[in-house]
Amino acid sequence: MHTKTKLLAAGTLAALLATTATAQETTLRLGSHLAATAPGVAEGSQVLADRIGELSGGNVKVDIFPGEQAGKALQMYDLVKAGAVDIGTVATGYVSSDKLPLIGVLELPGLASSTCAVTEAMFELGAEGGLIYENELKPNGIRVLAYMPYPPYGPAVSRRDIEQVSDLQGLKMRNAGGMMEHTVVALGGVPVKMSAPEVFQALQRGTIDSVLFSFLSVASYDLQTVAEHGTTGYSFGTPGDLLIMSERRFNSMSEDEQNALIEAGRDASMHWCSYVDQVESDHIEEMREAGLDLHVWTDEQVAELNEKTASVTEEWAAQLDGRGKPATEVIEAFRAALAD
Repeated sequence: MHTKTKLLAAGTLAALLATTATAQETTLRLGSHLAATAPGVAEGSQVLADRIGELSGGNVKVDIFPGEQAGKALQMYDLVKAGAVDIGTVATGYVSSDKLPLIGVLELPGLASSTCAVTEAMFELGAEGGLIYENELKPNGIRVLAYMPYPPYGPAVSRRDIEQVSDLQGLKMRNAGGMMEHTVVALGGVPVKMSAPEVFQALQRGTIDSVLFSFLSVASYDLQTVAEHGTTGYSFGTPGDLLIMSERRFNSMSEDEQNALIEAGRDASMHWCSYVDQVESDHIEEMREAGLDLHVWTDEQVAELNEKTASVTEEWAAQLDGRGKPATEVIEAFRAALAD
């Protein structure tokens, strides 16, 4: 074979190999309502994207579209179902009232301890064969790749001093809706639903007295500068974000790619929970040292809080049980998983 012919053949082969490699690559669109600089993207979605790339040997690439570039927060669940977005960041509060009500177990008071314990429990219930997967995710054609709960919420900052459970009565508390709204009512508070970006000004003006947040969120919005008091030591619920994918899209991928997605989802979830548990602890200490009057609920007060909010859990379970959803079983399984 002449040298020129050999070069042409080699060039053709290289082109064919490049075309084949390109054809084997899969690009997934990940949509998020969170800003690119938010912890949920930097320490959550981006970690997932990077791990998928690593575990797939570079065959699967994830393009992230933060700040609602790929769709509004309230639309993300439906966009994933429709296939307009491959992976979507869905806030639990947006789906726990209707689309995925069993996910509402995250928002029940008095259950959670650490974020990592909650994450492990949700993986147990949300995996194939688990109560939430079989009774809710599978029927809806949805798979949760990663769980990103926030640290336990509570009246983290307050304009009014909180030393006793009775101090919560009449307190105007910002909440994200869902089950936490019922928790506020059960404690004699006044629930005020508003978006997170509105909280600073509302707290500053006295439109609200307190905010149900984690200290991670308090620091993100600098709320410790407009409130002198706060509490810690009791969970009013652990809302968060889910990184979801449709089963249809998941099943369209190869077995190796599926395994990469599953492993990457768990790795990203555990990275997230370890990060937020540590950061939460650091923020609490920093704010206390900076002068925030932080009350730690005593064991007796925790028992009182549990007693007053027991009806929230009971009513949630009874309502869903009546609709054929195994809510009571989910609560029992969730508690058992947290204990483990």
